[in-house]
Amino acid sequence: MVKIIFIIAGLIFALLLADPSASQGMGGSKAYDQSGYDWMGSPVASSDQVATLIPDYLSPYGPSRPEWDPYGPLAAAQLGRPEWDPFGTGMSALSLLLEPADPASEGLVVAGGEKLANQLYLQMGKDLLTQGRVSLGEQYVLWARVNGKGSFLLYDYNRQILNQGYVTPGWYRIKGTYADYLGLHIYRFVSASLASNNLSIMVDSGSYPTSFSLAGRVLDQIGQGMPGVKVIVSNNEGGKFSTTTGPAGYYAIDVATGVYLVNAEFPGYVFTQTSVQAITGIVSAARPVVGTPVGSAPPSIWT
Repeated sequence: MVKIIFIIAGLIFALLLADPSASQGMGGSKAYDQSGYDWMGSPVASSDQVATLIPDYLSPYGPSRPEWDPYGPLAAAQLGRPEWDPFGTGMSALSLLLEPADPASEGLVVAGGEKLANQLYLQMGKDLLTQGRVSLGEQYVLWARVNGKGSFLLYDYNRQILNQGYVTPGWYRIKGTYADYLGLHIYRFVSASLASNNLSIMVDSGSYPTSFSLAGRVLDQIGQGMPGVKVIVSNNEGGKFSTTTGPAGYYAIDVATGVYLVNAEFPGYVFTQTSVQAITGIVSAARPVVGTPVGSAPPSIWT
C-alpha cells in the first residue's frame, strides 16, 4: 500500500514539472490577469469608467458604418474619394482659420444659457447665437468655447471641414466659413472627445439667381459687381462652359456634379480664379471672382 501511494505521489510530481504554466497567473503577476476582459477576450469597462459616445454621423469611424461605406475610412484610404463625394476634399473649407480670441473684449454678447462644456455660436452683429440665417455666397464668423485639451474637429453635417491638431481650453474665432450652398447647415465640433451643441444656419438665396445648379458673382477691386463679364467654368475632364454676368455681376449656369474651376474674361482686366464643388439637386455658390485693371495690384481682401 505504501508503495502504491509513493508511485501516485511521484506521478503527480512529474505532471507538475512537465506543465509549469499551470501555476501562472498566481501571485503578483499581471501579465496573465484576465479580470478586465470577458470570456472572449474583449475589454470590459468597470463601473467607474466614463465613456463619451460620438454620434456616427459625426465620426467616420462609427461602429455602424459598413466596410463598403463610400464615405468611411476604408474607402477613403484604399480607393480615394471620388470628385462627386459631397463630403470629400473638394468640399473642404481650405480657408478656415481657428484663432484664439476673446468675445467679451470685442463687445460680443452670448445669447441664451450655456448648456454644454463645448459651445458653438454664429456671430450676428454683436450677438453670438446658436441658430441664425445668412445669404448664399456670404462669409460669416463662428465662435467656439472649448472646455478641454485635445484635437478640434469641426463638422458641417457629417462633412469634416476643419481639423486642428491641438487646442487648449478657451474661446476661439473661426473665420472663413462661407455659405456655399442653399439650404440648412448644421455645424458641430468635437474636442477632448466631447461634442458641442448643434449650430443651425439657414442659407437663403439672397440676391443670387437660383434657377441653375451653380451661381456666383464677379466683383471689381472695390467689391462692386461687374456686368457683362464672360465667366468660364471648366473641369479636369475637358468640360468647358461659359455664361455672362448680369447687371449686378451675378451669373448662373447648369453643370453636372463635380469640381469646377471658375475664371473670367473682360477687356483690360485680369481676374482671380476659384474652384467650386457643384452637386446635382443643390444650388451651389462659388466664391467671388475678382477683377482688377491690368497693371493694378490685385486686392487681398477679396481673395
